[in-house]
Amino acid sequence: MLRIAVAATLMLLVSGAHAADTSPITTPEALASYLRGTPIERSPLGALSPGARKRFLAILEFGDRGVRGIDVGDLDQELTHDQAVAVLALFGAQAYGDGLGLSPASYARRQAERRADAKRRGCVVTRCPESVVERRYDALVLADRPAPDAARHAAIAADYARLFDSELKPVALKGASAPDLRLLARAARVALEADPDGRAADDLTRVLDVMQSRGMVGDAEFRPLYRARVTTRQFDAARALAQTHPGMKMPALPKLEGETSTTGQPTVLRVSKDGRRMHREAIALDVPLRIVVVAACHFSEDAARAIAADPRLDALFHQHAVWLAAEGTPPADAAAWNRAFPTQPIDVAWRDREWSMLDSWAMPTYYVFRHGREVARWRGWLGLDALRAELTKAGVPY
Repeated sequence: MLRIAVAATLMLLVSGAHAADTSPITTPEALASYLRGTPIERSPLGALSPGARKRFLAILEFGDRGVRGIDVGDLDQELTHDQAVAVLALFGAQAYGDGLGLSPASYARRQAERRADAKRRGCVVTRCPESVVERRYDALVLADRPAPDAARHAAIAADYARLFDSELKPVALKGASAPDLRLLARAARVALEADPDGRAADDLTRVLDVMQSRGMVGDAEFRPLYRARVTTRQFDAARALAQTHPGMKMPALPKLEGETSTTGQPTVLRVSKDGRRMHREAIALDVPLRIVVVAACHFSEDAARAIAADPRLDALFHQHAVWLAAEGTPPADAAAWNRAFPTQPIDVAWRDREWSMLDSWAMPTYYVFRHGREVARWRGWLGLDALRAELTKAGVPY
């Protein structure tokens, strides 16, 4: 079903899972106590490189019920599946480890790369200081950017260009170590998520070409480039990339049919249930009632399922609502949603910037418009009673 990464760091919500054999770490104070009392070589965290461990701990988010946000990017890039699960278990979040981690062969290669880099730099592999590239990567991913999505994405793109311009020149790439090349690729993916129209796609292409020449990557690592071409609606370029790198194993893109006059209205990519066809369609907001639900996560699926099962709400949302996924949502995921919820189909924003009236793409967020003017909004899925209460406050009959 539909799943979207909140950012290039793959943020996951944690909802109070518990470790089987020990109490999970649920507060910053408990984490500080654990770190003081546990030698790093005896902790699952010790499997991470010093820089990765610093980033992982820095981005942890604690809430009233324990850890509520975990960045799994470094776990996925440095650890085996079992090692990643062991780290998550410290916080009662081992259930979120499905699919994480490197294969044994990939893990062995990454370890060999780290040892070779440490030997070249003359340091002990477990205590090597961060390279210039890693410090720049830290600055990119650890910066605090509290702003509406559009402003935050612009800031990420600007920071990326400022931090990595010199590191991405051909001479620098040729001499870069394997660990630095992997960090440069990750930095480009972060920027690509924030600004798919910017320079990051070309940068990532160059980095991956160097890595491929060293036997460091296969076709699968080109998937972010494919997704960027789809996101920017360069469908022919995406198909060509899939042919050049068949190991990506991407599903065939639907055929784009027809032409649409947007008439100044925001538009969507509407995908058929069978995933074979898609077309661009304008959405009118200057109507007596329009509900826009920013959706695609599993909470959104829960909402759609509950709404579809309630005849009155199903009729209301079918007539007046647009379930809207962000531009980066794969057409195949939209088709899967539409098969699952035929009375509550989802559309994909043709481009997010056309929907500038939505200042947050957090999921699910509900916007209520009357004659083009926003009159209400709320966020989250707390069940049908809470939804009915919000609709009543917004003056929406059902």
